[in-house]
Amino acid sequence: MKMFLSFLAIAGLLAFSGTAKAQHKHDAETEHPTDAKTTKALSDAEMLAIHVQGICPVTGEALGSMGQPVKVQMGEQNVYLCCKGCVGKEASAEHWQTIQTRMAKAQRNCPIMGKPVTAEMKSTVVEGQQIFVCCPPCIEKIQADPAAALAKVHESYTAFVTAENSAHSEHYRMMAQAICPVSGEKLGSMGDPIKTKMGEQDVYLCCKGCLGKQANAEHWKTIQANLIKAQGSCPVMEEELPADAESVVIEGRQIFVCCKPCIEKIKADPAAYLAKVDAMYARTMGAMHQEHAGHEHAEGRSHEEHKHDK
Repeated sequence: MKMFLSFLAIAGLLAFSGTAKAQHKHDAETEHPTDAKTTKALSDAEMLAIHVQGICPVTGEALGSMGQPVKVQMGEQNVYLCCKGCVGKEASAEHWQTIQTRMAKAQRNCPIMGKPVTAEMKSTVVEGQQIFVCCPPCIEKIQADPAAALAKVHESYTAFVTAENSAHSEHYRMMAQAICPVSGEKLGSMGDPIKTKMGEQDVYLCCKGCLGKQANAEHWKTIQANLIKAQGSCPVMEEELPADAESVVIEGRQIFVCCKPCIEKIKADPAAYLAKVDAMYARTMGAMHQEHAGHEHAEGRSHEEHKHDK
């Protein structure tokens, strides 16, 4: 659950980072630039490190859940805290172990020997980056060519984050679609949903029994409304989507727009707009998830209070 919420926070951070970069560019073109501390955009390398770290070593809160993470040093290592309030405080042993395990999983292999690594293995720090090794002699080899080792770790981190993003993106889309277009049954109510294509578009069915069958017009209309609500706004103009929004299918993904001219802009830079829509889905689905969790918690408390009264 913590890692899932962490990704939701990071998705929001991606949107924040893009806004900050645009704002920074705008400020540079004006006579009165704003405070750099409030507009400094996160670099791609920092975003990668934040995503891999996942949580604050002090509180265990998801990075990004309390605004832009704060970069500090713990010893020689660069780490990120959830907020300024954690600066100067000691890391929790439990949270630090979670971070170490995740970093080793993201690195996957020793950059020298190519053997699998775990958080229990030796490590060294190069330019603030912790690197796990399969054996102590590899540390000297890393120190002899730190750039090569860092490049390999960065490559592994990128593959890890890409795979995780893809998995979460699928999860968001299933959550947003909500029902099977054939039967109208809730996705997940009959086991793992089945991914298939209807035309060029990726859709999810409730079970194998629905494969090859036509979508029900009423259920499809409900799904379209669900997807528009999950996306919320046009990724180009950032205007609220109308109920009858136009759309385009990119790599199996339906993207809704406020007007037809936006479709051409999306086709000109599909990867950027797919990432933006992912961030939109993450925010919407994350809010729904937290609202649902809060509702269940309230119901649980009410039930316990009722038992106590008896």
